[in-house]
Amino acid sequence: MTTSQVRGERTVLEVESAGSVIEAGAGVAVIALGIIGLARGDSGFITAIATIVLGAALFAQGGAIAAQYSKLTALISGGTMGALELGGGMGSDIIAGAAVIVLGILGLIGFAPGILLASAVITAGATLLLGAAAIERLAMFKANAAGLSEMAQKLTHATIASAVTGQILAGCGAVVLGIIALAMPAHAIVLSLVALLVLGGSIMVSGAALTGRLLQFFER
Repeated sequence: MTTSQVRGERTVLEVESAGSVIEAGAGVAVIALGIIGLARGDSGFITAIATIVLGAALFAQGGAIAAQYSKLTALISGGTMGALELGGGMGSDIIAGAAVIVLGILGLIGFAPGILLASAVITAGATLLLGAAAIERLAMFKANAAGLSEMAQKLTHATIASAVTGQILAGCGAVVLGIIALAMPAHAIVLSLVALLVLGGSIMVSGAALTGRLLQFFER
């Protein structure tokens, strides 16, 4: 392995690690803010802050996934790792994360917060639904590239399938709660907070799991 390849791999791993740590930390923060918001009652300010943090988590998740796809593509094609290729542009997680951040900021300044924050929750939930298949494919590609035995690949598939199922359920729950919030403006903030708790839990689990795998890699 050349020096440029080693440096490239370290760059990608740093992006993966940073994105995963931010994702897990943001998930914890969203949960904490959601609990505080529910304890205080109809708190649009707390909900908007939690929404912005959730958008940052989705943005970080998109960066981490893009970095992993870049690494796998280079390993499979035999290319160098000198540049971080993101597949021709930002992933859906990154775009959705930016959109959720914007909606959260608009809700924070008081521009129809109930509608905007519920819309942000729906956007985030739909993003988790759409991204579940990509995460599962990525995990299987990594297992194949690592040369794992057939038994180890089956175990990996079972583990990832369980995590992806949880993400799909969280995404579905958030979308449903967001739609109900739009239909019931009087309770939009509370319903959005509940949805944020669900989304925060899902993001925290996925980010912590990826961080653990990266730390195991560095320890080798």
